[in-house]
Amino acid sequence: METILALALTLCPAFAEAPAGRQDPRDRLIDAVKEARLADAEAALTDLAAGDGAKAARGLVAALPKARDAATLLHLHAAKARENLNSLDDSFNFAIDSERQKRLQLEEARGRVRETSARALDGERVYEAIRGTFYALKPGAERALAAEGERSGSWVQKCEIYEGLGAIGAEAELLAALEREKEPVVQAAILSGVFTGKAAPFLDHPQWQLRLAALQSLGASPGAVGPIVARLAEPDQRFRNAAFGTLSRLTGTTLPADPGAWRDWWKANGEDFAAGRYAPSRRKELPGPGRTTFYDIPLVSSRICFVIDRSGSMRDNGKFDAAKQELRALLDRLPDGAQVNIVFFGGTSSVFSRLGSRTLDDRSRRDAIDFVERMGFESGTDLYKALERALACVGSYETGRLREDGVDTLVVLSDGQATVGKLLDDEAIARVIARKARYFRPVIHCVSLSSDAQSLKLLARLSGGEYRTR
Repeated sequence: METILALALTLCPAFAEAPAGRQDPRDRLIDAVKEARLADAEAALTDLAAGDGAKAARGLVAALPKARDAATLLHLHAAKARENLNSLDDSFNFAIDSERQKRLQLEEARGRVRETSARALDGERVYEAIRGTFYALKPGAERALAAEGERSGSWVQKCEIYEGLGAIGAEAELLAALEREKEPVVQAAILSGVFTGKAAPFLDHPQWQLRLAALQSLGASPGAVGPIVARLAEPDQRFRNAAFGTLSRLTGTTLPADPGAWRDWWKANGEDFAAGRYAPSRRKELPGPGRTTFYDIPLVSSRICFVIDRSGSMRDNGKFDAAKQELRALLDRLPDGAQVNIVFFGGTSSVFSRLGSRTLDDRSRRDAIDFVERMGFESGTDLYKALERALACVGSYETGRLREDGVDTLVVLSDGQATVGKLLDDEAIARVIARKARYFRPVIHCVSLSSDAQSLKLLARLSGGEYRTR
């Protein structure tokens, strides 16, 4: 045995320099995940993707839940470090030695907060790097990923895997999974990764996530034009807006964003279009129905949750009164039948409807406006908790169950940084909420009433929303 080892070291000196397990990028990746070492994780991912496709696919699938768990644990460590810092007495002590010792303890505690917060962020980045590596997998990964998706009992992991299959264009495996999987959140992840006319039946699904995913999947299917036009009576504004874009791309025709215009067009041209005789002609786009706005952000949605800061700093310059006035006016403009919820937050959160959302009619509109009027100020700013409460209006992250009356748009307004709660770091709040919202698919628009808020700006970008600062 010693002779064999000596020969190996002679032929491959690098073997002697590498720690045990370093030769397998899967092992290196797991080690990097545990320690939140981003550079090491990226190097391991590069090597993994360069190798056998099936082996790499299984390595990524094994690493994803560990990365999620590691990031969650690291955020808890950062929160604990902040608690320890806050528990230290920072009052002045006239005894010089005692004062010096106290200052040393405070500095060490602050250092632990900085270190644990930075590692937690690296944990989120490691997870994102793993998920982003599916695009680079070599042929042979398809079957391995499909088998892992079928085997997994975790809705999050299923969505990650099927998103990965979409990244490498595994159409056959995705269509087979669509026949097999029954959870709407998972079906939406599948449809978002494949272009197929088989998505048409999902245009009638009661879950808005699946209707939108079906539109995306039908983006290369001219035969879907008729079914899409037929669904324009759907009162869901986000769906209709996406449908107008899909119809324009499929037909090569520009029409107003109005269901009636498209129904008239289909009545006049549908037969020729289906037979391939229609010659696309573009004309100047006419304005469609007016859009509702909130602080100049167009809200193309009839399923909205508002998340409004009521911390003490919102007193300054009448910011809170102006925000309430803007919200009251918007509630008056939203049509009957819209799904609405409102979360006001300071150190705690107050929610208009604890059941998810309410359908607007005369009574619920009055109730919502009364709720807005009653809100006063509260010390502290727990932005993360408020966003978690808002996400619960879309679905349950623990179970993956989507609410049938769930909102599809979050509108967040704040004037400052988080000061209390589980997460305080701007980037951490944005990345964790975006990760939890990813497969629920809400758009998150953000308004900052002070200087640029990095958490709100990043959150809007990661979720496909718009950001405004006032």
